[in-house]
This record gives sequence, C-alpha cells and structure tokens, in this order.
Amino acid sequence: MSLPSKPTRTPTNPDPLGPVKALTGPYMGMTDPVRRRRMRRVKSLPGKASTSFHIMSRLCEGVPFFDETEKEALVLILRRLARFCGLKLLTYCVMGNHFHALVCVPDKTEWLKQFDGPEGESQLFQHLRTLYSRAFVELLVAQISRWRQEGREDLVTGCLKGIKSRLCDISMFSKEVKARFACWYNKRHSRCGALWMGRFKSVLVEGNPPAGTRTSNESEPDALKVMAAYIDLNPVRAGLVESAHDYRWSGWSSALTGDKESIEGLCQVVGCEAKQWSAGGGQQSYAHWVSERRKNQPQSLDSGRGLLETMRAFSQGVAIGSAEFVEGVFVQCRECFGEKRKTGARPLHGITGTWRKSIMALRELRQPNG
Repeated sequence: MSLPSKPTRTPTNPDPLGPVKALTGPYMGMTDPVRRRRMRRVKSLPGKASTSFHIMSRLCEGVPFFDETEKEALVLILRRLARFCGLKLLTYCVMGNHFHALVCVPDKTEWLKQFDGPEGESQLFQHLRTLYSRAFVELLVAQISRWRQEGREDLVTGCLKGIKSRLCDISMFSKEVKARFACWYNKRHSRCGALWMGRFKSVLVEGNPPAGTRTSNESEPDALKVMAAYIDLNPVRAGLVESAHDYRWSGWSSALTGDKESIEGLCQVVGCEAKQWSAGGGQQSYAHWVSERRKNQPQSLDSGRGLLETMRAFSQGVAIGSAEFVEGVFVQCRECFGEKRKTGARPLHGITGTWRKSIMALRELRQPNG
C-alpha cells in the first residue's frame, strides 16, 4: 500500500498547516505567572536519570475523525512541543480519533542546569525560540529589563520560574499539545467547545540503559520496546492497514522515510546509536517487533508477536516493566492502594511463558484516603 500524499498548496490554496508551523507571537498576559492545578501523577523512581511514559488522549464523542491534514498537524505539534518541553519523542501514532505518544522525560533538575550561570538566562530565551517568535522573545526580554530597572526582581523571578515549570513535565506537554491543536482545529471547522475527552492518560514505562551499555539480546522483550511496538501497531490492530509501515502518521513509518528525529527516538528504544540504525541492525531489530500483519494468525508473545491484541494495562495501567521496577513504583505510591494489598506487580492478562516473568503491570491506582 502506498503512503498518502502530503497536503498540496497553490497560490489560491494556502498551506492549511501554516498556522501550525508558525511560531507563537506576543499576546496579552504573556508575562503573567503560570498557575498550575495539582495533578496526581506517578513520578520517576529515585536514582533514575530519565523516565518514559505512554501518553494517550481521545476525542469527545460526536467529533468527526481527523482527516490527513489534521493528522499531519497533530504530528507537527507533538514534535514541536516535545522539543520545547525538553522531552524525547520516542515514537507516536496519530489515529482518527485519538493519539499515542511514547516520551522520555529527563531528570528535570539536571536538565535545567543548562540555564544556570551568567549565560543561563540568555540560553533560556534562546530555547524559547523553539516555540515562540522573535517578537515574543524580544518583548519578554524588554519586560524583564523594565522590571529590573524598577527593582521588581520578584516579578522577574516569578516569570522565569513559570517558564521553567513548563519544561520536563508530561502534564504541561499534554495540556499544551491538546490546547494548541484544539485551537487550530476549531478555527478550521468554525466550531467552539471541548475537543478532547477529559484529561490524558499516562502509563509509566521502564526505560532502557544508555545506548551501547545494553547486554541483553535485542530480540528479548523489554517494556520500552514492547510499548513502542504496541503503539506503532495501532493502525494494524484497528484494521486500517495491513502492515505498520503503510501508515504514515507513526514514528516507525516516519523513521523508514529517513526522518532524523524518528530514527533517534527508535534508536533509544532498541538501545543503539543513530549511526547504527541501518548498518548496525537497529532498524532490523525493531522491525521484528512491528512485523506482525493483521491477516496473520496472532502468535504467542513469547516469539515477539501477538501485539495486535488489545492490552488494557498498556493504556490504562499505572506502570509497565520488570517486577523490580513495578514494585518500586508500588512502594512509592503505597498510599494509593488498599491496606490489604501486599505487592504491586501483576502479570499481563492472558500471557504465559517467559513474558509472564519479564514484563509486569501495576494497575488499580486510587486516590489516597482523605
């Protein structure tokens, strides 16, 4: 199956993605403090340099399915917001009425150190250019300069703190992706009102060691690789295409076209460097996990297949990974579970053999009492 053609533009048919590609300009309230509502989310485990999450969000009932242009727009927004927030977009899949994204969140304290020191503030303003226009940044710099001249260092501190609070945070990332896309979508269709069905869902996924340090067989299952393949196989599972590479709006399909960002994301998934993607077998290794076709009889997960079966724990669970990893998350969130519960790790439903021991799930997260 050939890939759909990209949207075309002519002098009488301007690029419909123009507003999505444009950088954000100045607006009223741009220097106001960021006010955040407290949200209950599972955080990374102590000692972990980075954390991976599977993020998913679905449209409200009654909203038409995305067309090709709208899927393209959502991919662009996901990528730009990931760069701005300091996240690594490992892979993604934009479907007709929902999207999936697998992102790696760095340690926030360490990542923000690049904005410390005498040159840190100018580096922060430079980073803002990944999302905001030159006019926006220049006005922000001028406002901060006026505050300092007036001796209002408290306003400067609050403004810079608000900017930094949006970085390395999946809640802010998901919120802004959905808000920016909804604004563009509603304007395109002359509609108003909510577009997305409630808050996003997120599942904590055990990550891999840095590239070059893995010792396990690349064909062996691990949570990050399996979750990535599960996401890229969504259109096959939904019966839209026969093979995952036939669906254009996914990380795997994009990597096959040579897209650098998608290749780097999947290299992190399989544990190789970008230069090893083709020659080193990184592409071949990941292709093993996304090679299942809908017309084939589903096979056992022990052989690296069977990901066409829907697994609720992959999108509605709390954490996915080894027993040790999941138990660590359980201990961290102990107050969110019943007093009688002794352990957190549970096997994936319907899975037998080696997978039953290598990948576990944590489910049934509840609000703490009181």
